[in-house]
Amino acid sequence: MIRLTIYIILAIMLALGAAWMTTNPGQILITWQGWEVRFSMAVMVLLVLFYTVMLWFTVWLFKKLNISTYFTDPKRLAAKRKKGENDLDLAWSAFALEEYKEAIKFGLRAKSKLGENGSVLRLLASATSKIGDGKNPYLDTLKASSASMVWVDKQQLDHYLYQRSWGDAAPLVQKMLDSHPNNKELLKLDFLLLARLGNWQEAKLALLNARREKGAMTPSMYKHYSAVIDYCLAQEKKAAGSKMESLNLLKSSLKSDPMFAPAALSAARLYIEQDDRKSAEKILTAIWKQAPNAELSETIAELYPQESSGETFRRIKKITENASDFSESHHLLASVAIDSEQWPDARRALESIINSNMASKTTYQTLALLERKQKSDKKASDKFIEKSENAKADNHWQCNDCHKIFPHYLPTCTHCHEFDSIEWSR
Repeated sequence: MIRLTIYIILAIMLALGAAWMTTNPGQILITWQGWEVRFSMAVMVLLVLFYTVMLWFTVWLFKKLNISTYFTDPKRLAAKRKKGENDLDLAWSAFALEEYKEAIKFGLRAKSKLGENGSVLRLLASATSKIGDGKNPYLDTLKASSASMVWVDKQQLDHYLYQRSWGDAAPLVQKMLDSHPNNKELLKLDFLLLARLGNWQEAKLALLNARREKGAMTPSMYKHYSAVIDYCLAQEKKAAGSKMESLNLLKSSLKSDPMFAPAALSAARLYIEQDDRKSAEKILTAIWKQAPNAELSETIAELYPQESSGETFRRIKKITENASDFSESHHLLASVAIDSEQWPDARRALESIINSNMASKTTYQTLALLERKQKSDKKASDKFIEKSENAKADNHWQCNDCHKIFPHYLPTCTHCHEFDSIEWSR
């Protein structure tokens, strides 16, 4: 009954509409680029009815022939996905071979089949970054996804690290730590970046944070880094005039790493400034047994300016006897032996270096000096000078990263700005 009422109402409305159209036969004008189309309102109604019927017929035919199943067929979709995944594999293979344009080509093919899949976008973003044209829309797309944000940040971080842009990398690591506070690599990197920037106090706090996360650093690594940071803080305190605080930090440094020679040398020099040469000698003797170097050698030899050359020789001989495996010990002993005219001891020390295959330029230069001092033998001296020119280089401070040689120890390489890369090279 209700349906019949609806039909009757519709019929009445259509009749009224037809009657109104009969009494008001208007004209419709369409103007477009100088063209004009005129037709009556009745024709307009017929066109609308025709369009409606054709639209209905098209939808009916679409359903009747079941055309939609062509686009949703599981087999077809699976085949399309398989092709897309194959293109993606080809893209990653090209990326691995550093053929970045080829990688982008296959990546775009995969994108057309798989859509804006995260894996596809990461491939395209990585390859585009490698080409380095400055524009990377795929990164912008990935940034919109919270799940991909960390990956995007990591790409930017790798770029900063490659460029050695520590100032840009440090705040980015801090941001990443906000969402991943226990990540071992980020904790370690946070410390290293702060240290590279010379922010020693902040670096010390970052080092403590890294230590709390098991596996971020080995115990030996943590102790060594602690020693270096305390050494750096000690230098700042000394420059500010706080010598006692500096000395305490240097003691802490040696407690963390007893083989860290720069801290021992700096502490000894502070004791010398305070005229406490016995404490300086104690520290120098202890470090010489484990990690002698040229800077320590000079300080040990000149520790007591008032003593005679014979007294210096006897003191040095006692110190070097406990570190006979190092060429630095024999060079130091030979030098003071020549000064005190202890010729046999000087020669034995130098021959010991040669017999151990540790001879360097200094070895032959010292032998030349010995020949001149002991025998006034210029011919023999010149022979050793000539040998020294072809001998291997002396032990020295060298950066493990850029291989630049330095006359003194530095916590950060002034050439490549790497932290804790300068070591005594033997």
